[in-house]
Amino acid sequence: MKHSNRSLVRIFSVCIGMLLFFYAVLWLRQSLEFTTLDLTTVALMLGRTGLGAIGFFMVIRPQQAGKWLDRQVDGMGRTFEAGYAKGAKRDHVKLIVLVTMLSLLLELVMIRWLASVFPVFSYYKNFTLLACFLGLGAGYAVSNRQPCAPALVLPMLALFVAVITLMRYDLGADHDLFTTQPMREQTSMTMDMIRFDWVTWARMSLPLYLLLSTCFIACACICYPVGQLCGKLLQTTKPLKAYGYNLIGSLLGVAALFVMSLFWLPPVVWFAAAGGILLYFVLARDALLPVGVASFCVLIVALAWPVQPEAQRIYSPYQLLERTAKPDGLMQILSGGSYYQKVYDLAEERRGHEDAHNRYVRAYYEFPFNFKKKPERVAIVGSGSGNDVAAALRMGASHVDAIEIDPAIVYFGRHYHPEKPYADPRVNVIVNDARNFFRTAQGQYDLIIYGVLDSHTALSHASNLRVDSYVYTREGIAEAFKLLKPDGVMSVSFALPNESLGFKLSHILSGLPGAGKPLAVRVLYDASSTTAFVAQKGRDVTLPNANSFAAMGFTDVSAHFAQPYPEASIPTDDWPFFYMVERTYPLTYVLALGMVLLLSYFFARRVIGLSGPVEPGYLPFFFLGSGFMLVETKAITELGLHLGGTWFVIAATIVLVLLMAYLANLLVERYGVRQAGLAYLGLFASLAVGYSYALHHQLLGITSPLIGAAIACVLLTVPLFFSGIVFSNLIARRGVNISTALAYNLMGALFGGLMEYNSMYFGFAFLYLLAIVFYGLAALFSFEIGKVPMWRRAEAFARTWLL
Repeated sequence: MKHSNRSLVRIFSVCIGMLLFFYAVLWLRQSLEFTTLDLTTVALMLGRTGLGAIGFFMVIRPQQAGKWLDRQVDGMGRTFEAGYAKGAKRDHVKLIVLVTMLSLLLELVMIRWLASVFPVFSYYKNFTLLACFLGLGAGYAVSNRQPCAPALVLPMLALFVAVITLMRYDLGADHDLFTTQPMREQTSMTMDMIRFDWVTWARMSLPLYLLLSTCFIACACICYPVGQLCGKLLQTTKPLKAYGYNLIGSLLGVAALFVMSLFWLPPVVWFAAAGGILLYFVLARDALLPVGVASFCVLIVALAWPVQPEAQRIYSPYQLLERTAKPDGLMQILSGGSYYQKVYDLAEERRGHEDAHNRYVRAYYEFPFNFKKKPERVAIVGSGSGNDVAAALRMGASHVDAIEIDPAIVYFGRHYHPEKPYADPRVNVIVNDARNFFRTAQGQYDLIIYGVLDSHTALSHASNLRVDSYVYTREGIAEAFKLLKPDGVMSVSFALPNESLGFKLSHILSGLPGAGKPLAVRVLYDASSTTAFVAQKGRDVTLPNANSFAAMGFTDVSAHFAQPYPEASIPTDDWPFFYMVERTYPLTYVLALGMVLLLSYFFARRVIGLSGPVEPGYLPFFFLGSGFMLVETKAITELGLHLGGTWFVIAATIVLVLLMAYLANLLVERYGVRQAGLAYLGLFASLAVGYSYALHHQLLGITSPLIGAAIACVLLTVPLFFSGIVFSNLIARRGVNISTALAYNLMGALFGGLMEYNSMYFGFAFLYLLAIVFYGLAALFSFEIGKVPMWRRAEAFARTWLL
């Protein structure tokens, strides 16, 4: 067959070759800065140059090793088909569950790992997810047309992980490749956006787009054999039963990553779990098991290698944290290889004896207490490793609620902060999303302090927002402000990568009901743009001891940030993109998504063929997948808003979505529910209710938070129950191949993932309108009418489903 696993391996080889050549070029450019060369450096330089030469050869002449490689790949397919298929039929239930679990676990593991290695994969939030959809969908599509070769997965995975690890840790964390982001429309912690131009963007972004594109195709290649195997196994039993087992496996995959995240386990355990399933249950009876075992060992060694022995590394549920030491011996925390937080010893007995720098740092952390002396109750958002909490205790606070979303950062603060603020009985540590805390908090505060929330790249593996996005919306800050006592003070500090963020914060604070005129002071902590914004209930805020603060470098910039600013670009709960300079259709995202479409077409054409026409009978599965992706995204973001944008809530939401689909399939399989027309009506009605709910973010007449949360969970996920009934009815039709149906469904989910980026201009509620369009198209194509004109399909839809 023209399009086979041979094409897959050659495509993967080209991707690896490009990465190796790119690695060698960047390293050689960096080596030009060396002033002296010893024997070890020369040897390493020759080795890296050799890797670059191999990579270059793999890119320009991938066919040179073709005959030998083709024989190996064909042998893998023949070996599996001959020695494993019979056993697969006997154990089809167990294998369907396990292989589906493997597919979802591998997908989630790749998303988390790449985001922890290269921050750019955090900014392009669902890039890896789309790559996995592409690979799995393509594998499903050819599962009954090509020999299945699951033995390819571990060698490809081991090679990919080894090369990415080499690029990340041998080149160094301070390289531009690891610290920039290519989105022109969003602010960055490492680019000077004021002097930003498209030439600068191209120079800094083209290497990143090369990295993104090669990793995109490589991830698709790795997932492709898993999709093949899933599709082949699903055809060994009845479609509805097979789909039910598929959903059970997906639930187990989410549960496995949930447990690993709960215990902060590192990537070596994540990949060991996925690779172990493949080895023990899939390749155990394969003659190529030794190849799999050897690849598994390479994978584990690459992940367990002590790339940074000087740092304590913790994989929290959100990010990779690395504990290192400052020159004074106190703790510094890195995230993804870049500076994140550091601690100071500013104990009271040191007051008046510090050097100039520490006196300045003390003045910064104690700045909010100039507006509220010895407060009784203080809330600190983003308490981090404890500097703000220690300042509150030094300034006489009677009670401090310290809110921090990342439990690993709290762990570091408890054990390594020299003032031990988290051990003080006056401190109540709350590991939660700040927005959710303010929504459920009891009592009022004299002072609310927003620390410099640093989570610009800290994404949950399944979320589509930065974890602090809803913290800085107009509604979010207003909810916190309501908790202030009369005459209470709110202080918001931020390292502004662009002045637009300062305008947003200033205008939000000035528009708070009952707030006086806010104060904005450039405090310069950690960056020349760090600014503290202060608002007070019932009165304007003025800077006390202005001359002494001016002598330290603090500057009043209130008049500057009080200038007019477009209301449409102020973040709200529907458009929570605080980091975007303005509400605009993101051109650089469009470029990246266009790249995804081209790469997807290229990949599918090479490994599937795309020679035949699109099968109209399977188009409903495509549009159901698109709608599913959009509704799932909205459910995650909306429940994150109401229940907290924590990894736990996100994981629970995904489980709830899968349970809805499983329940729908169970009703169709076991109880014969065949009312697809009523299911469509329920689907559109629930989408309309969800859209209305998304616009207002509240349930009228519901006063109990617990009941409101339960109803919100049902409202936001019930569309997926109705769409699940439709999906199960469609796969139960005579002549429908479940593998082909799931292939179309996954490709539709990929397209829905691309359409999700429309929320960056229109807001998240708009996703419901898009979902209604996609589900409408699914309904339109859900008829076995043959080549009937579109208007006839619409007429049939009205007669069959609506009348």
